[in-house]
Amino acid sequence: MMDLNGRTVMVSGAGSGIGRALALKAASRGAHVAVLDIARESAEETVALIAAAGGTARAYQADVTDLDGLRAVADRIEGDFGRINLAFNNAGVFTSGPINRTKPEDFAWVFDVNVRGLYNAILAFLPALERAGAAGEVAHIIHTGSENSVGIPTMGPFTAYTATKHAVLGISDGLRRDLGLTNSPVGVSIICPGLVRTNLWNAKRARQDRFGGSREAPVEAADAMSPGRSPEETADTVFEGLDAGEFLIITDPRIREFADLRLQEVARALDTTDARVTL
Repeated sequence: MMDLNGRTVMVSGAGSGIGRALALKAASRGAHVAVLDIARESAEETVALIAAAGGTARAYQADVTDLDGLRAVADRIEGDFGRINLAFNNAGVFTSGPINRTKPEDFAWVFDVNVRGLYNAILAFLPALERAGAAGEVAHIIHTGSENSVGIPTMGPFTAYTATKHAVLGISDGLRRDLGLTNSPVGVSIICPGLVRTNLWNAKRARQDRFGGSREAPVEAADAMSPGRSPEETADTVFEGLDAGEFLIITDPRIREFADLRLQEVARALDTTDARVTL
């Protein structure tokens, strides 16, 4: 079991949903939690919940598309709590629709947050994790991917979002390789949740002005999330995976329905190549 007592855990996108559940779970295990969100009020609500449960946390307003701002937040967290031991790069947004009907500003927004934002978070928090690992402490970076990282869900289409979550898997797996080449003490994991009952359906409520500004989705859109697991159940599964030292942490067995189709297609293509190509 990963010992987090007295350690520092950063969670981005922690003002609601999976991020909030991860922050509460980390605090319940004795961690000091840095709660990051683009909406400071939401981050403060999470901090209040942690404090009410007897935990320790601080709120930080952060936009993951702002690299300089994110680096400044990382410095503040180290100043407030000391070394950062776990970094949950969880912030993400969602847009729906087929790719040929996705607006350019929505495509740019979802890639800027979900992909470039992840790159920014790696640059901002990896040095602190390296310092923690060099001191012999736990040091781990965790990225929130999706069921969309391992296949094409039966729900949809939301092709631009799916593409970003494929990219998160590629970045995570590549980072694991990159850190291994330097014998880094920092571990890497990717979370691949299935459907979770969060407000991701209303992600545009906090969309930056340069991508079209805030827009509320119709409340009926929340109905699509109702069959999902709860954020708390998802966080429990995530920490079970971290305790087991897993790289790929899939949190919903229903993902097998379409992930198996991808695995089978790859296997068939390799079998075909074996028959066609002689090396």
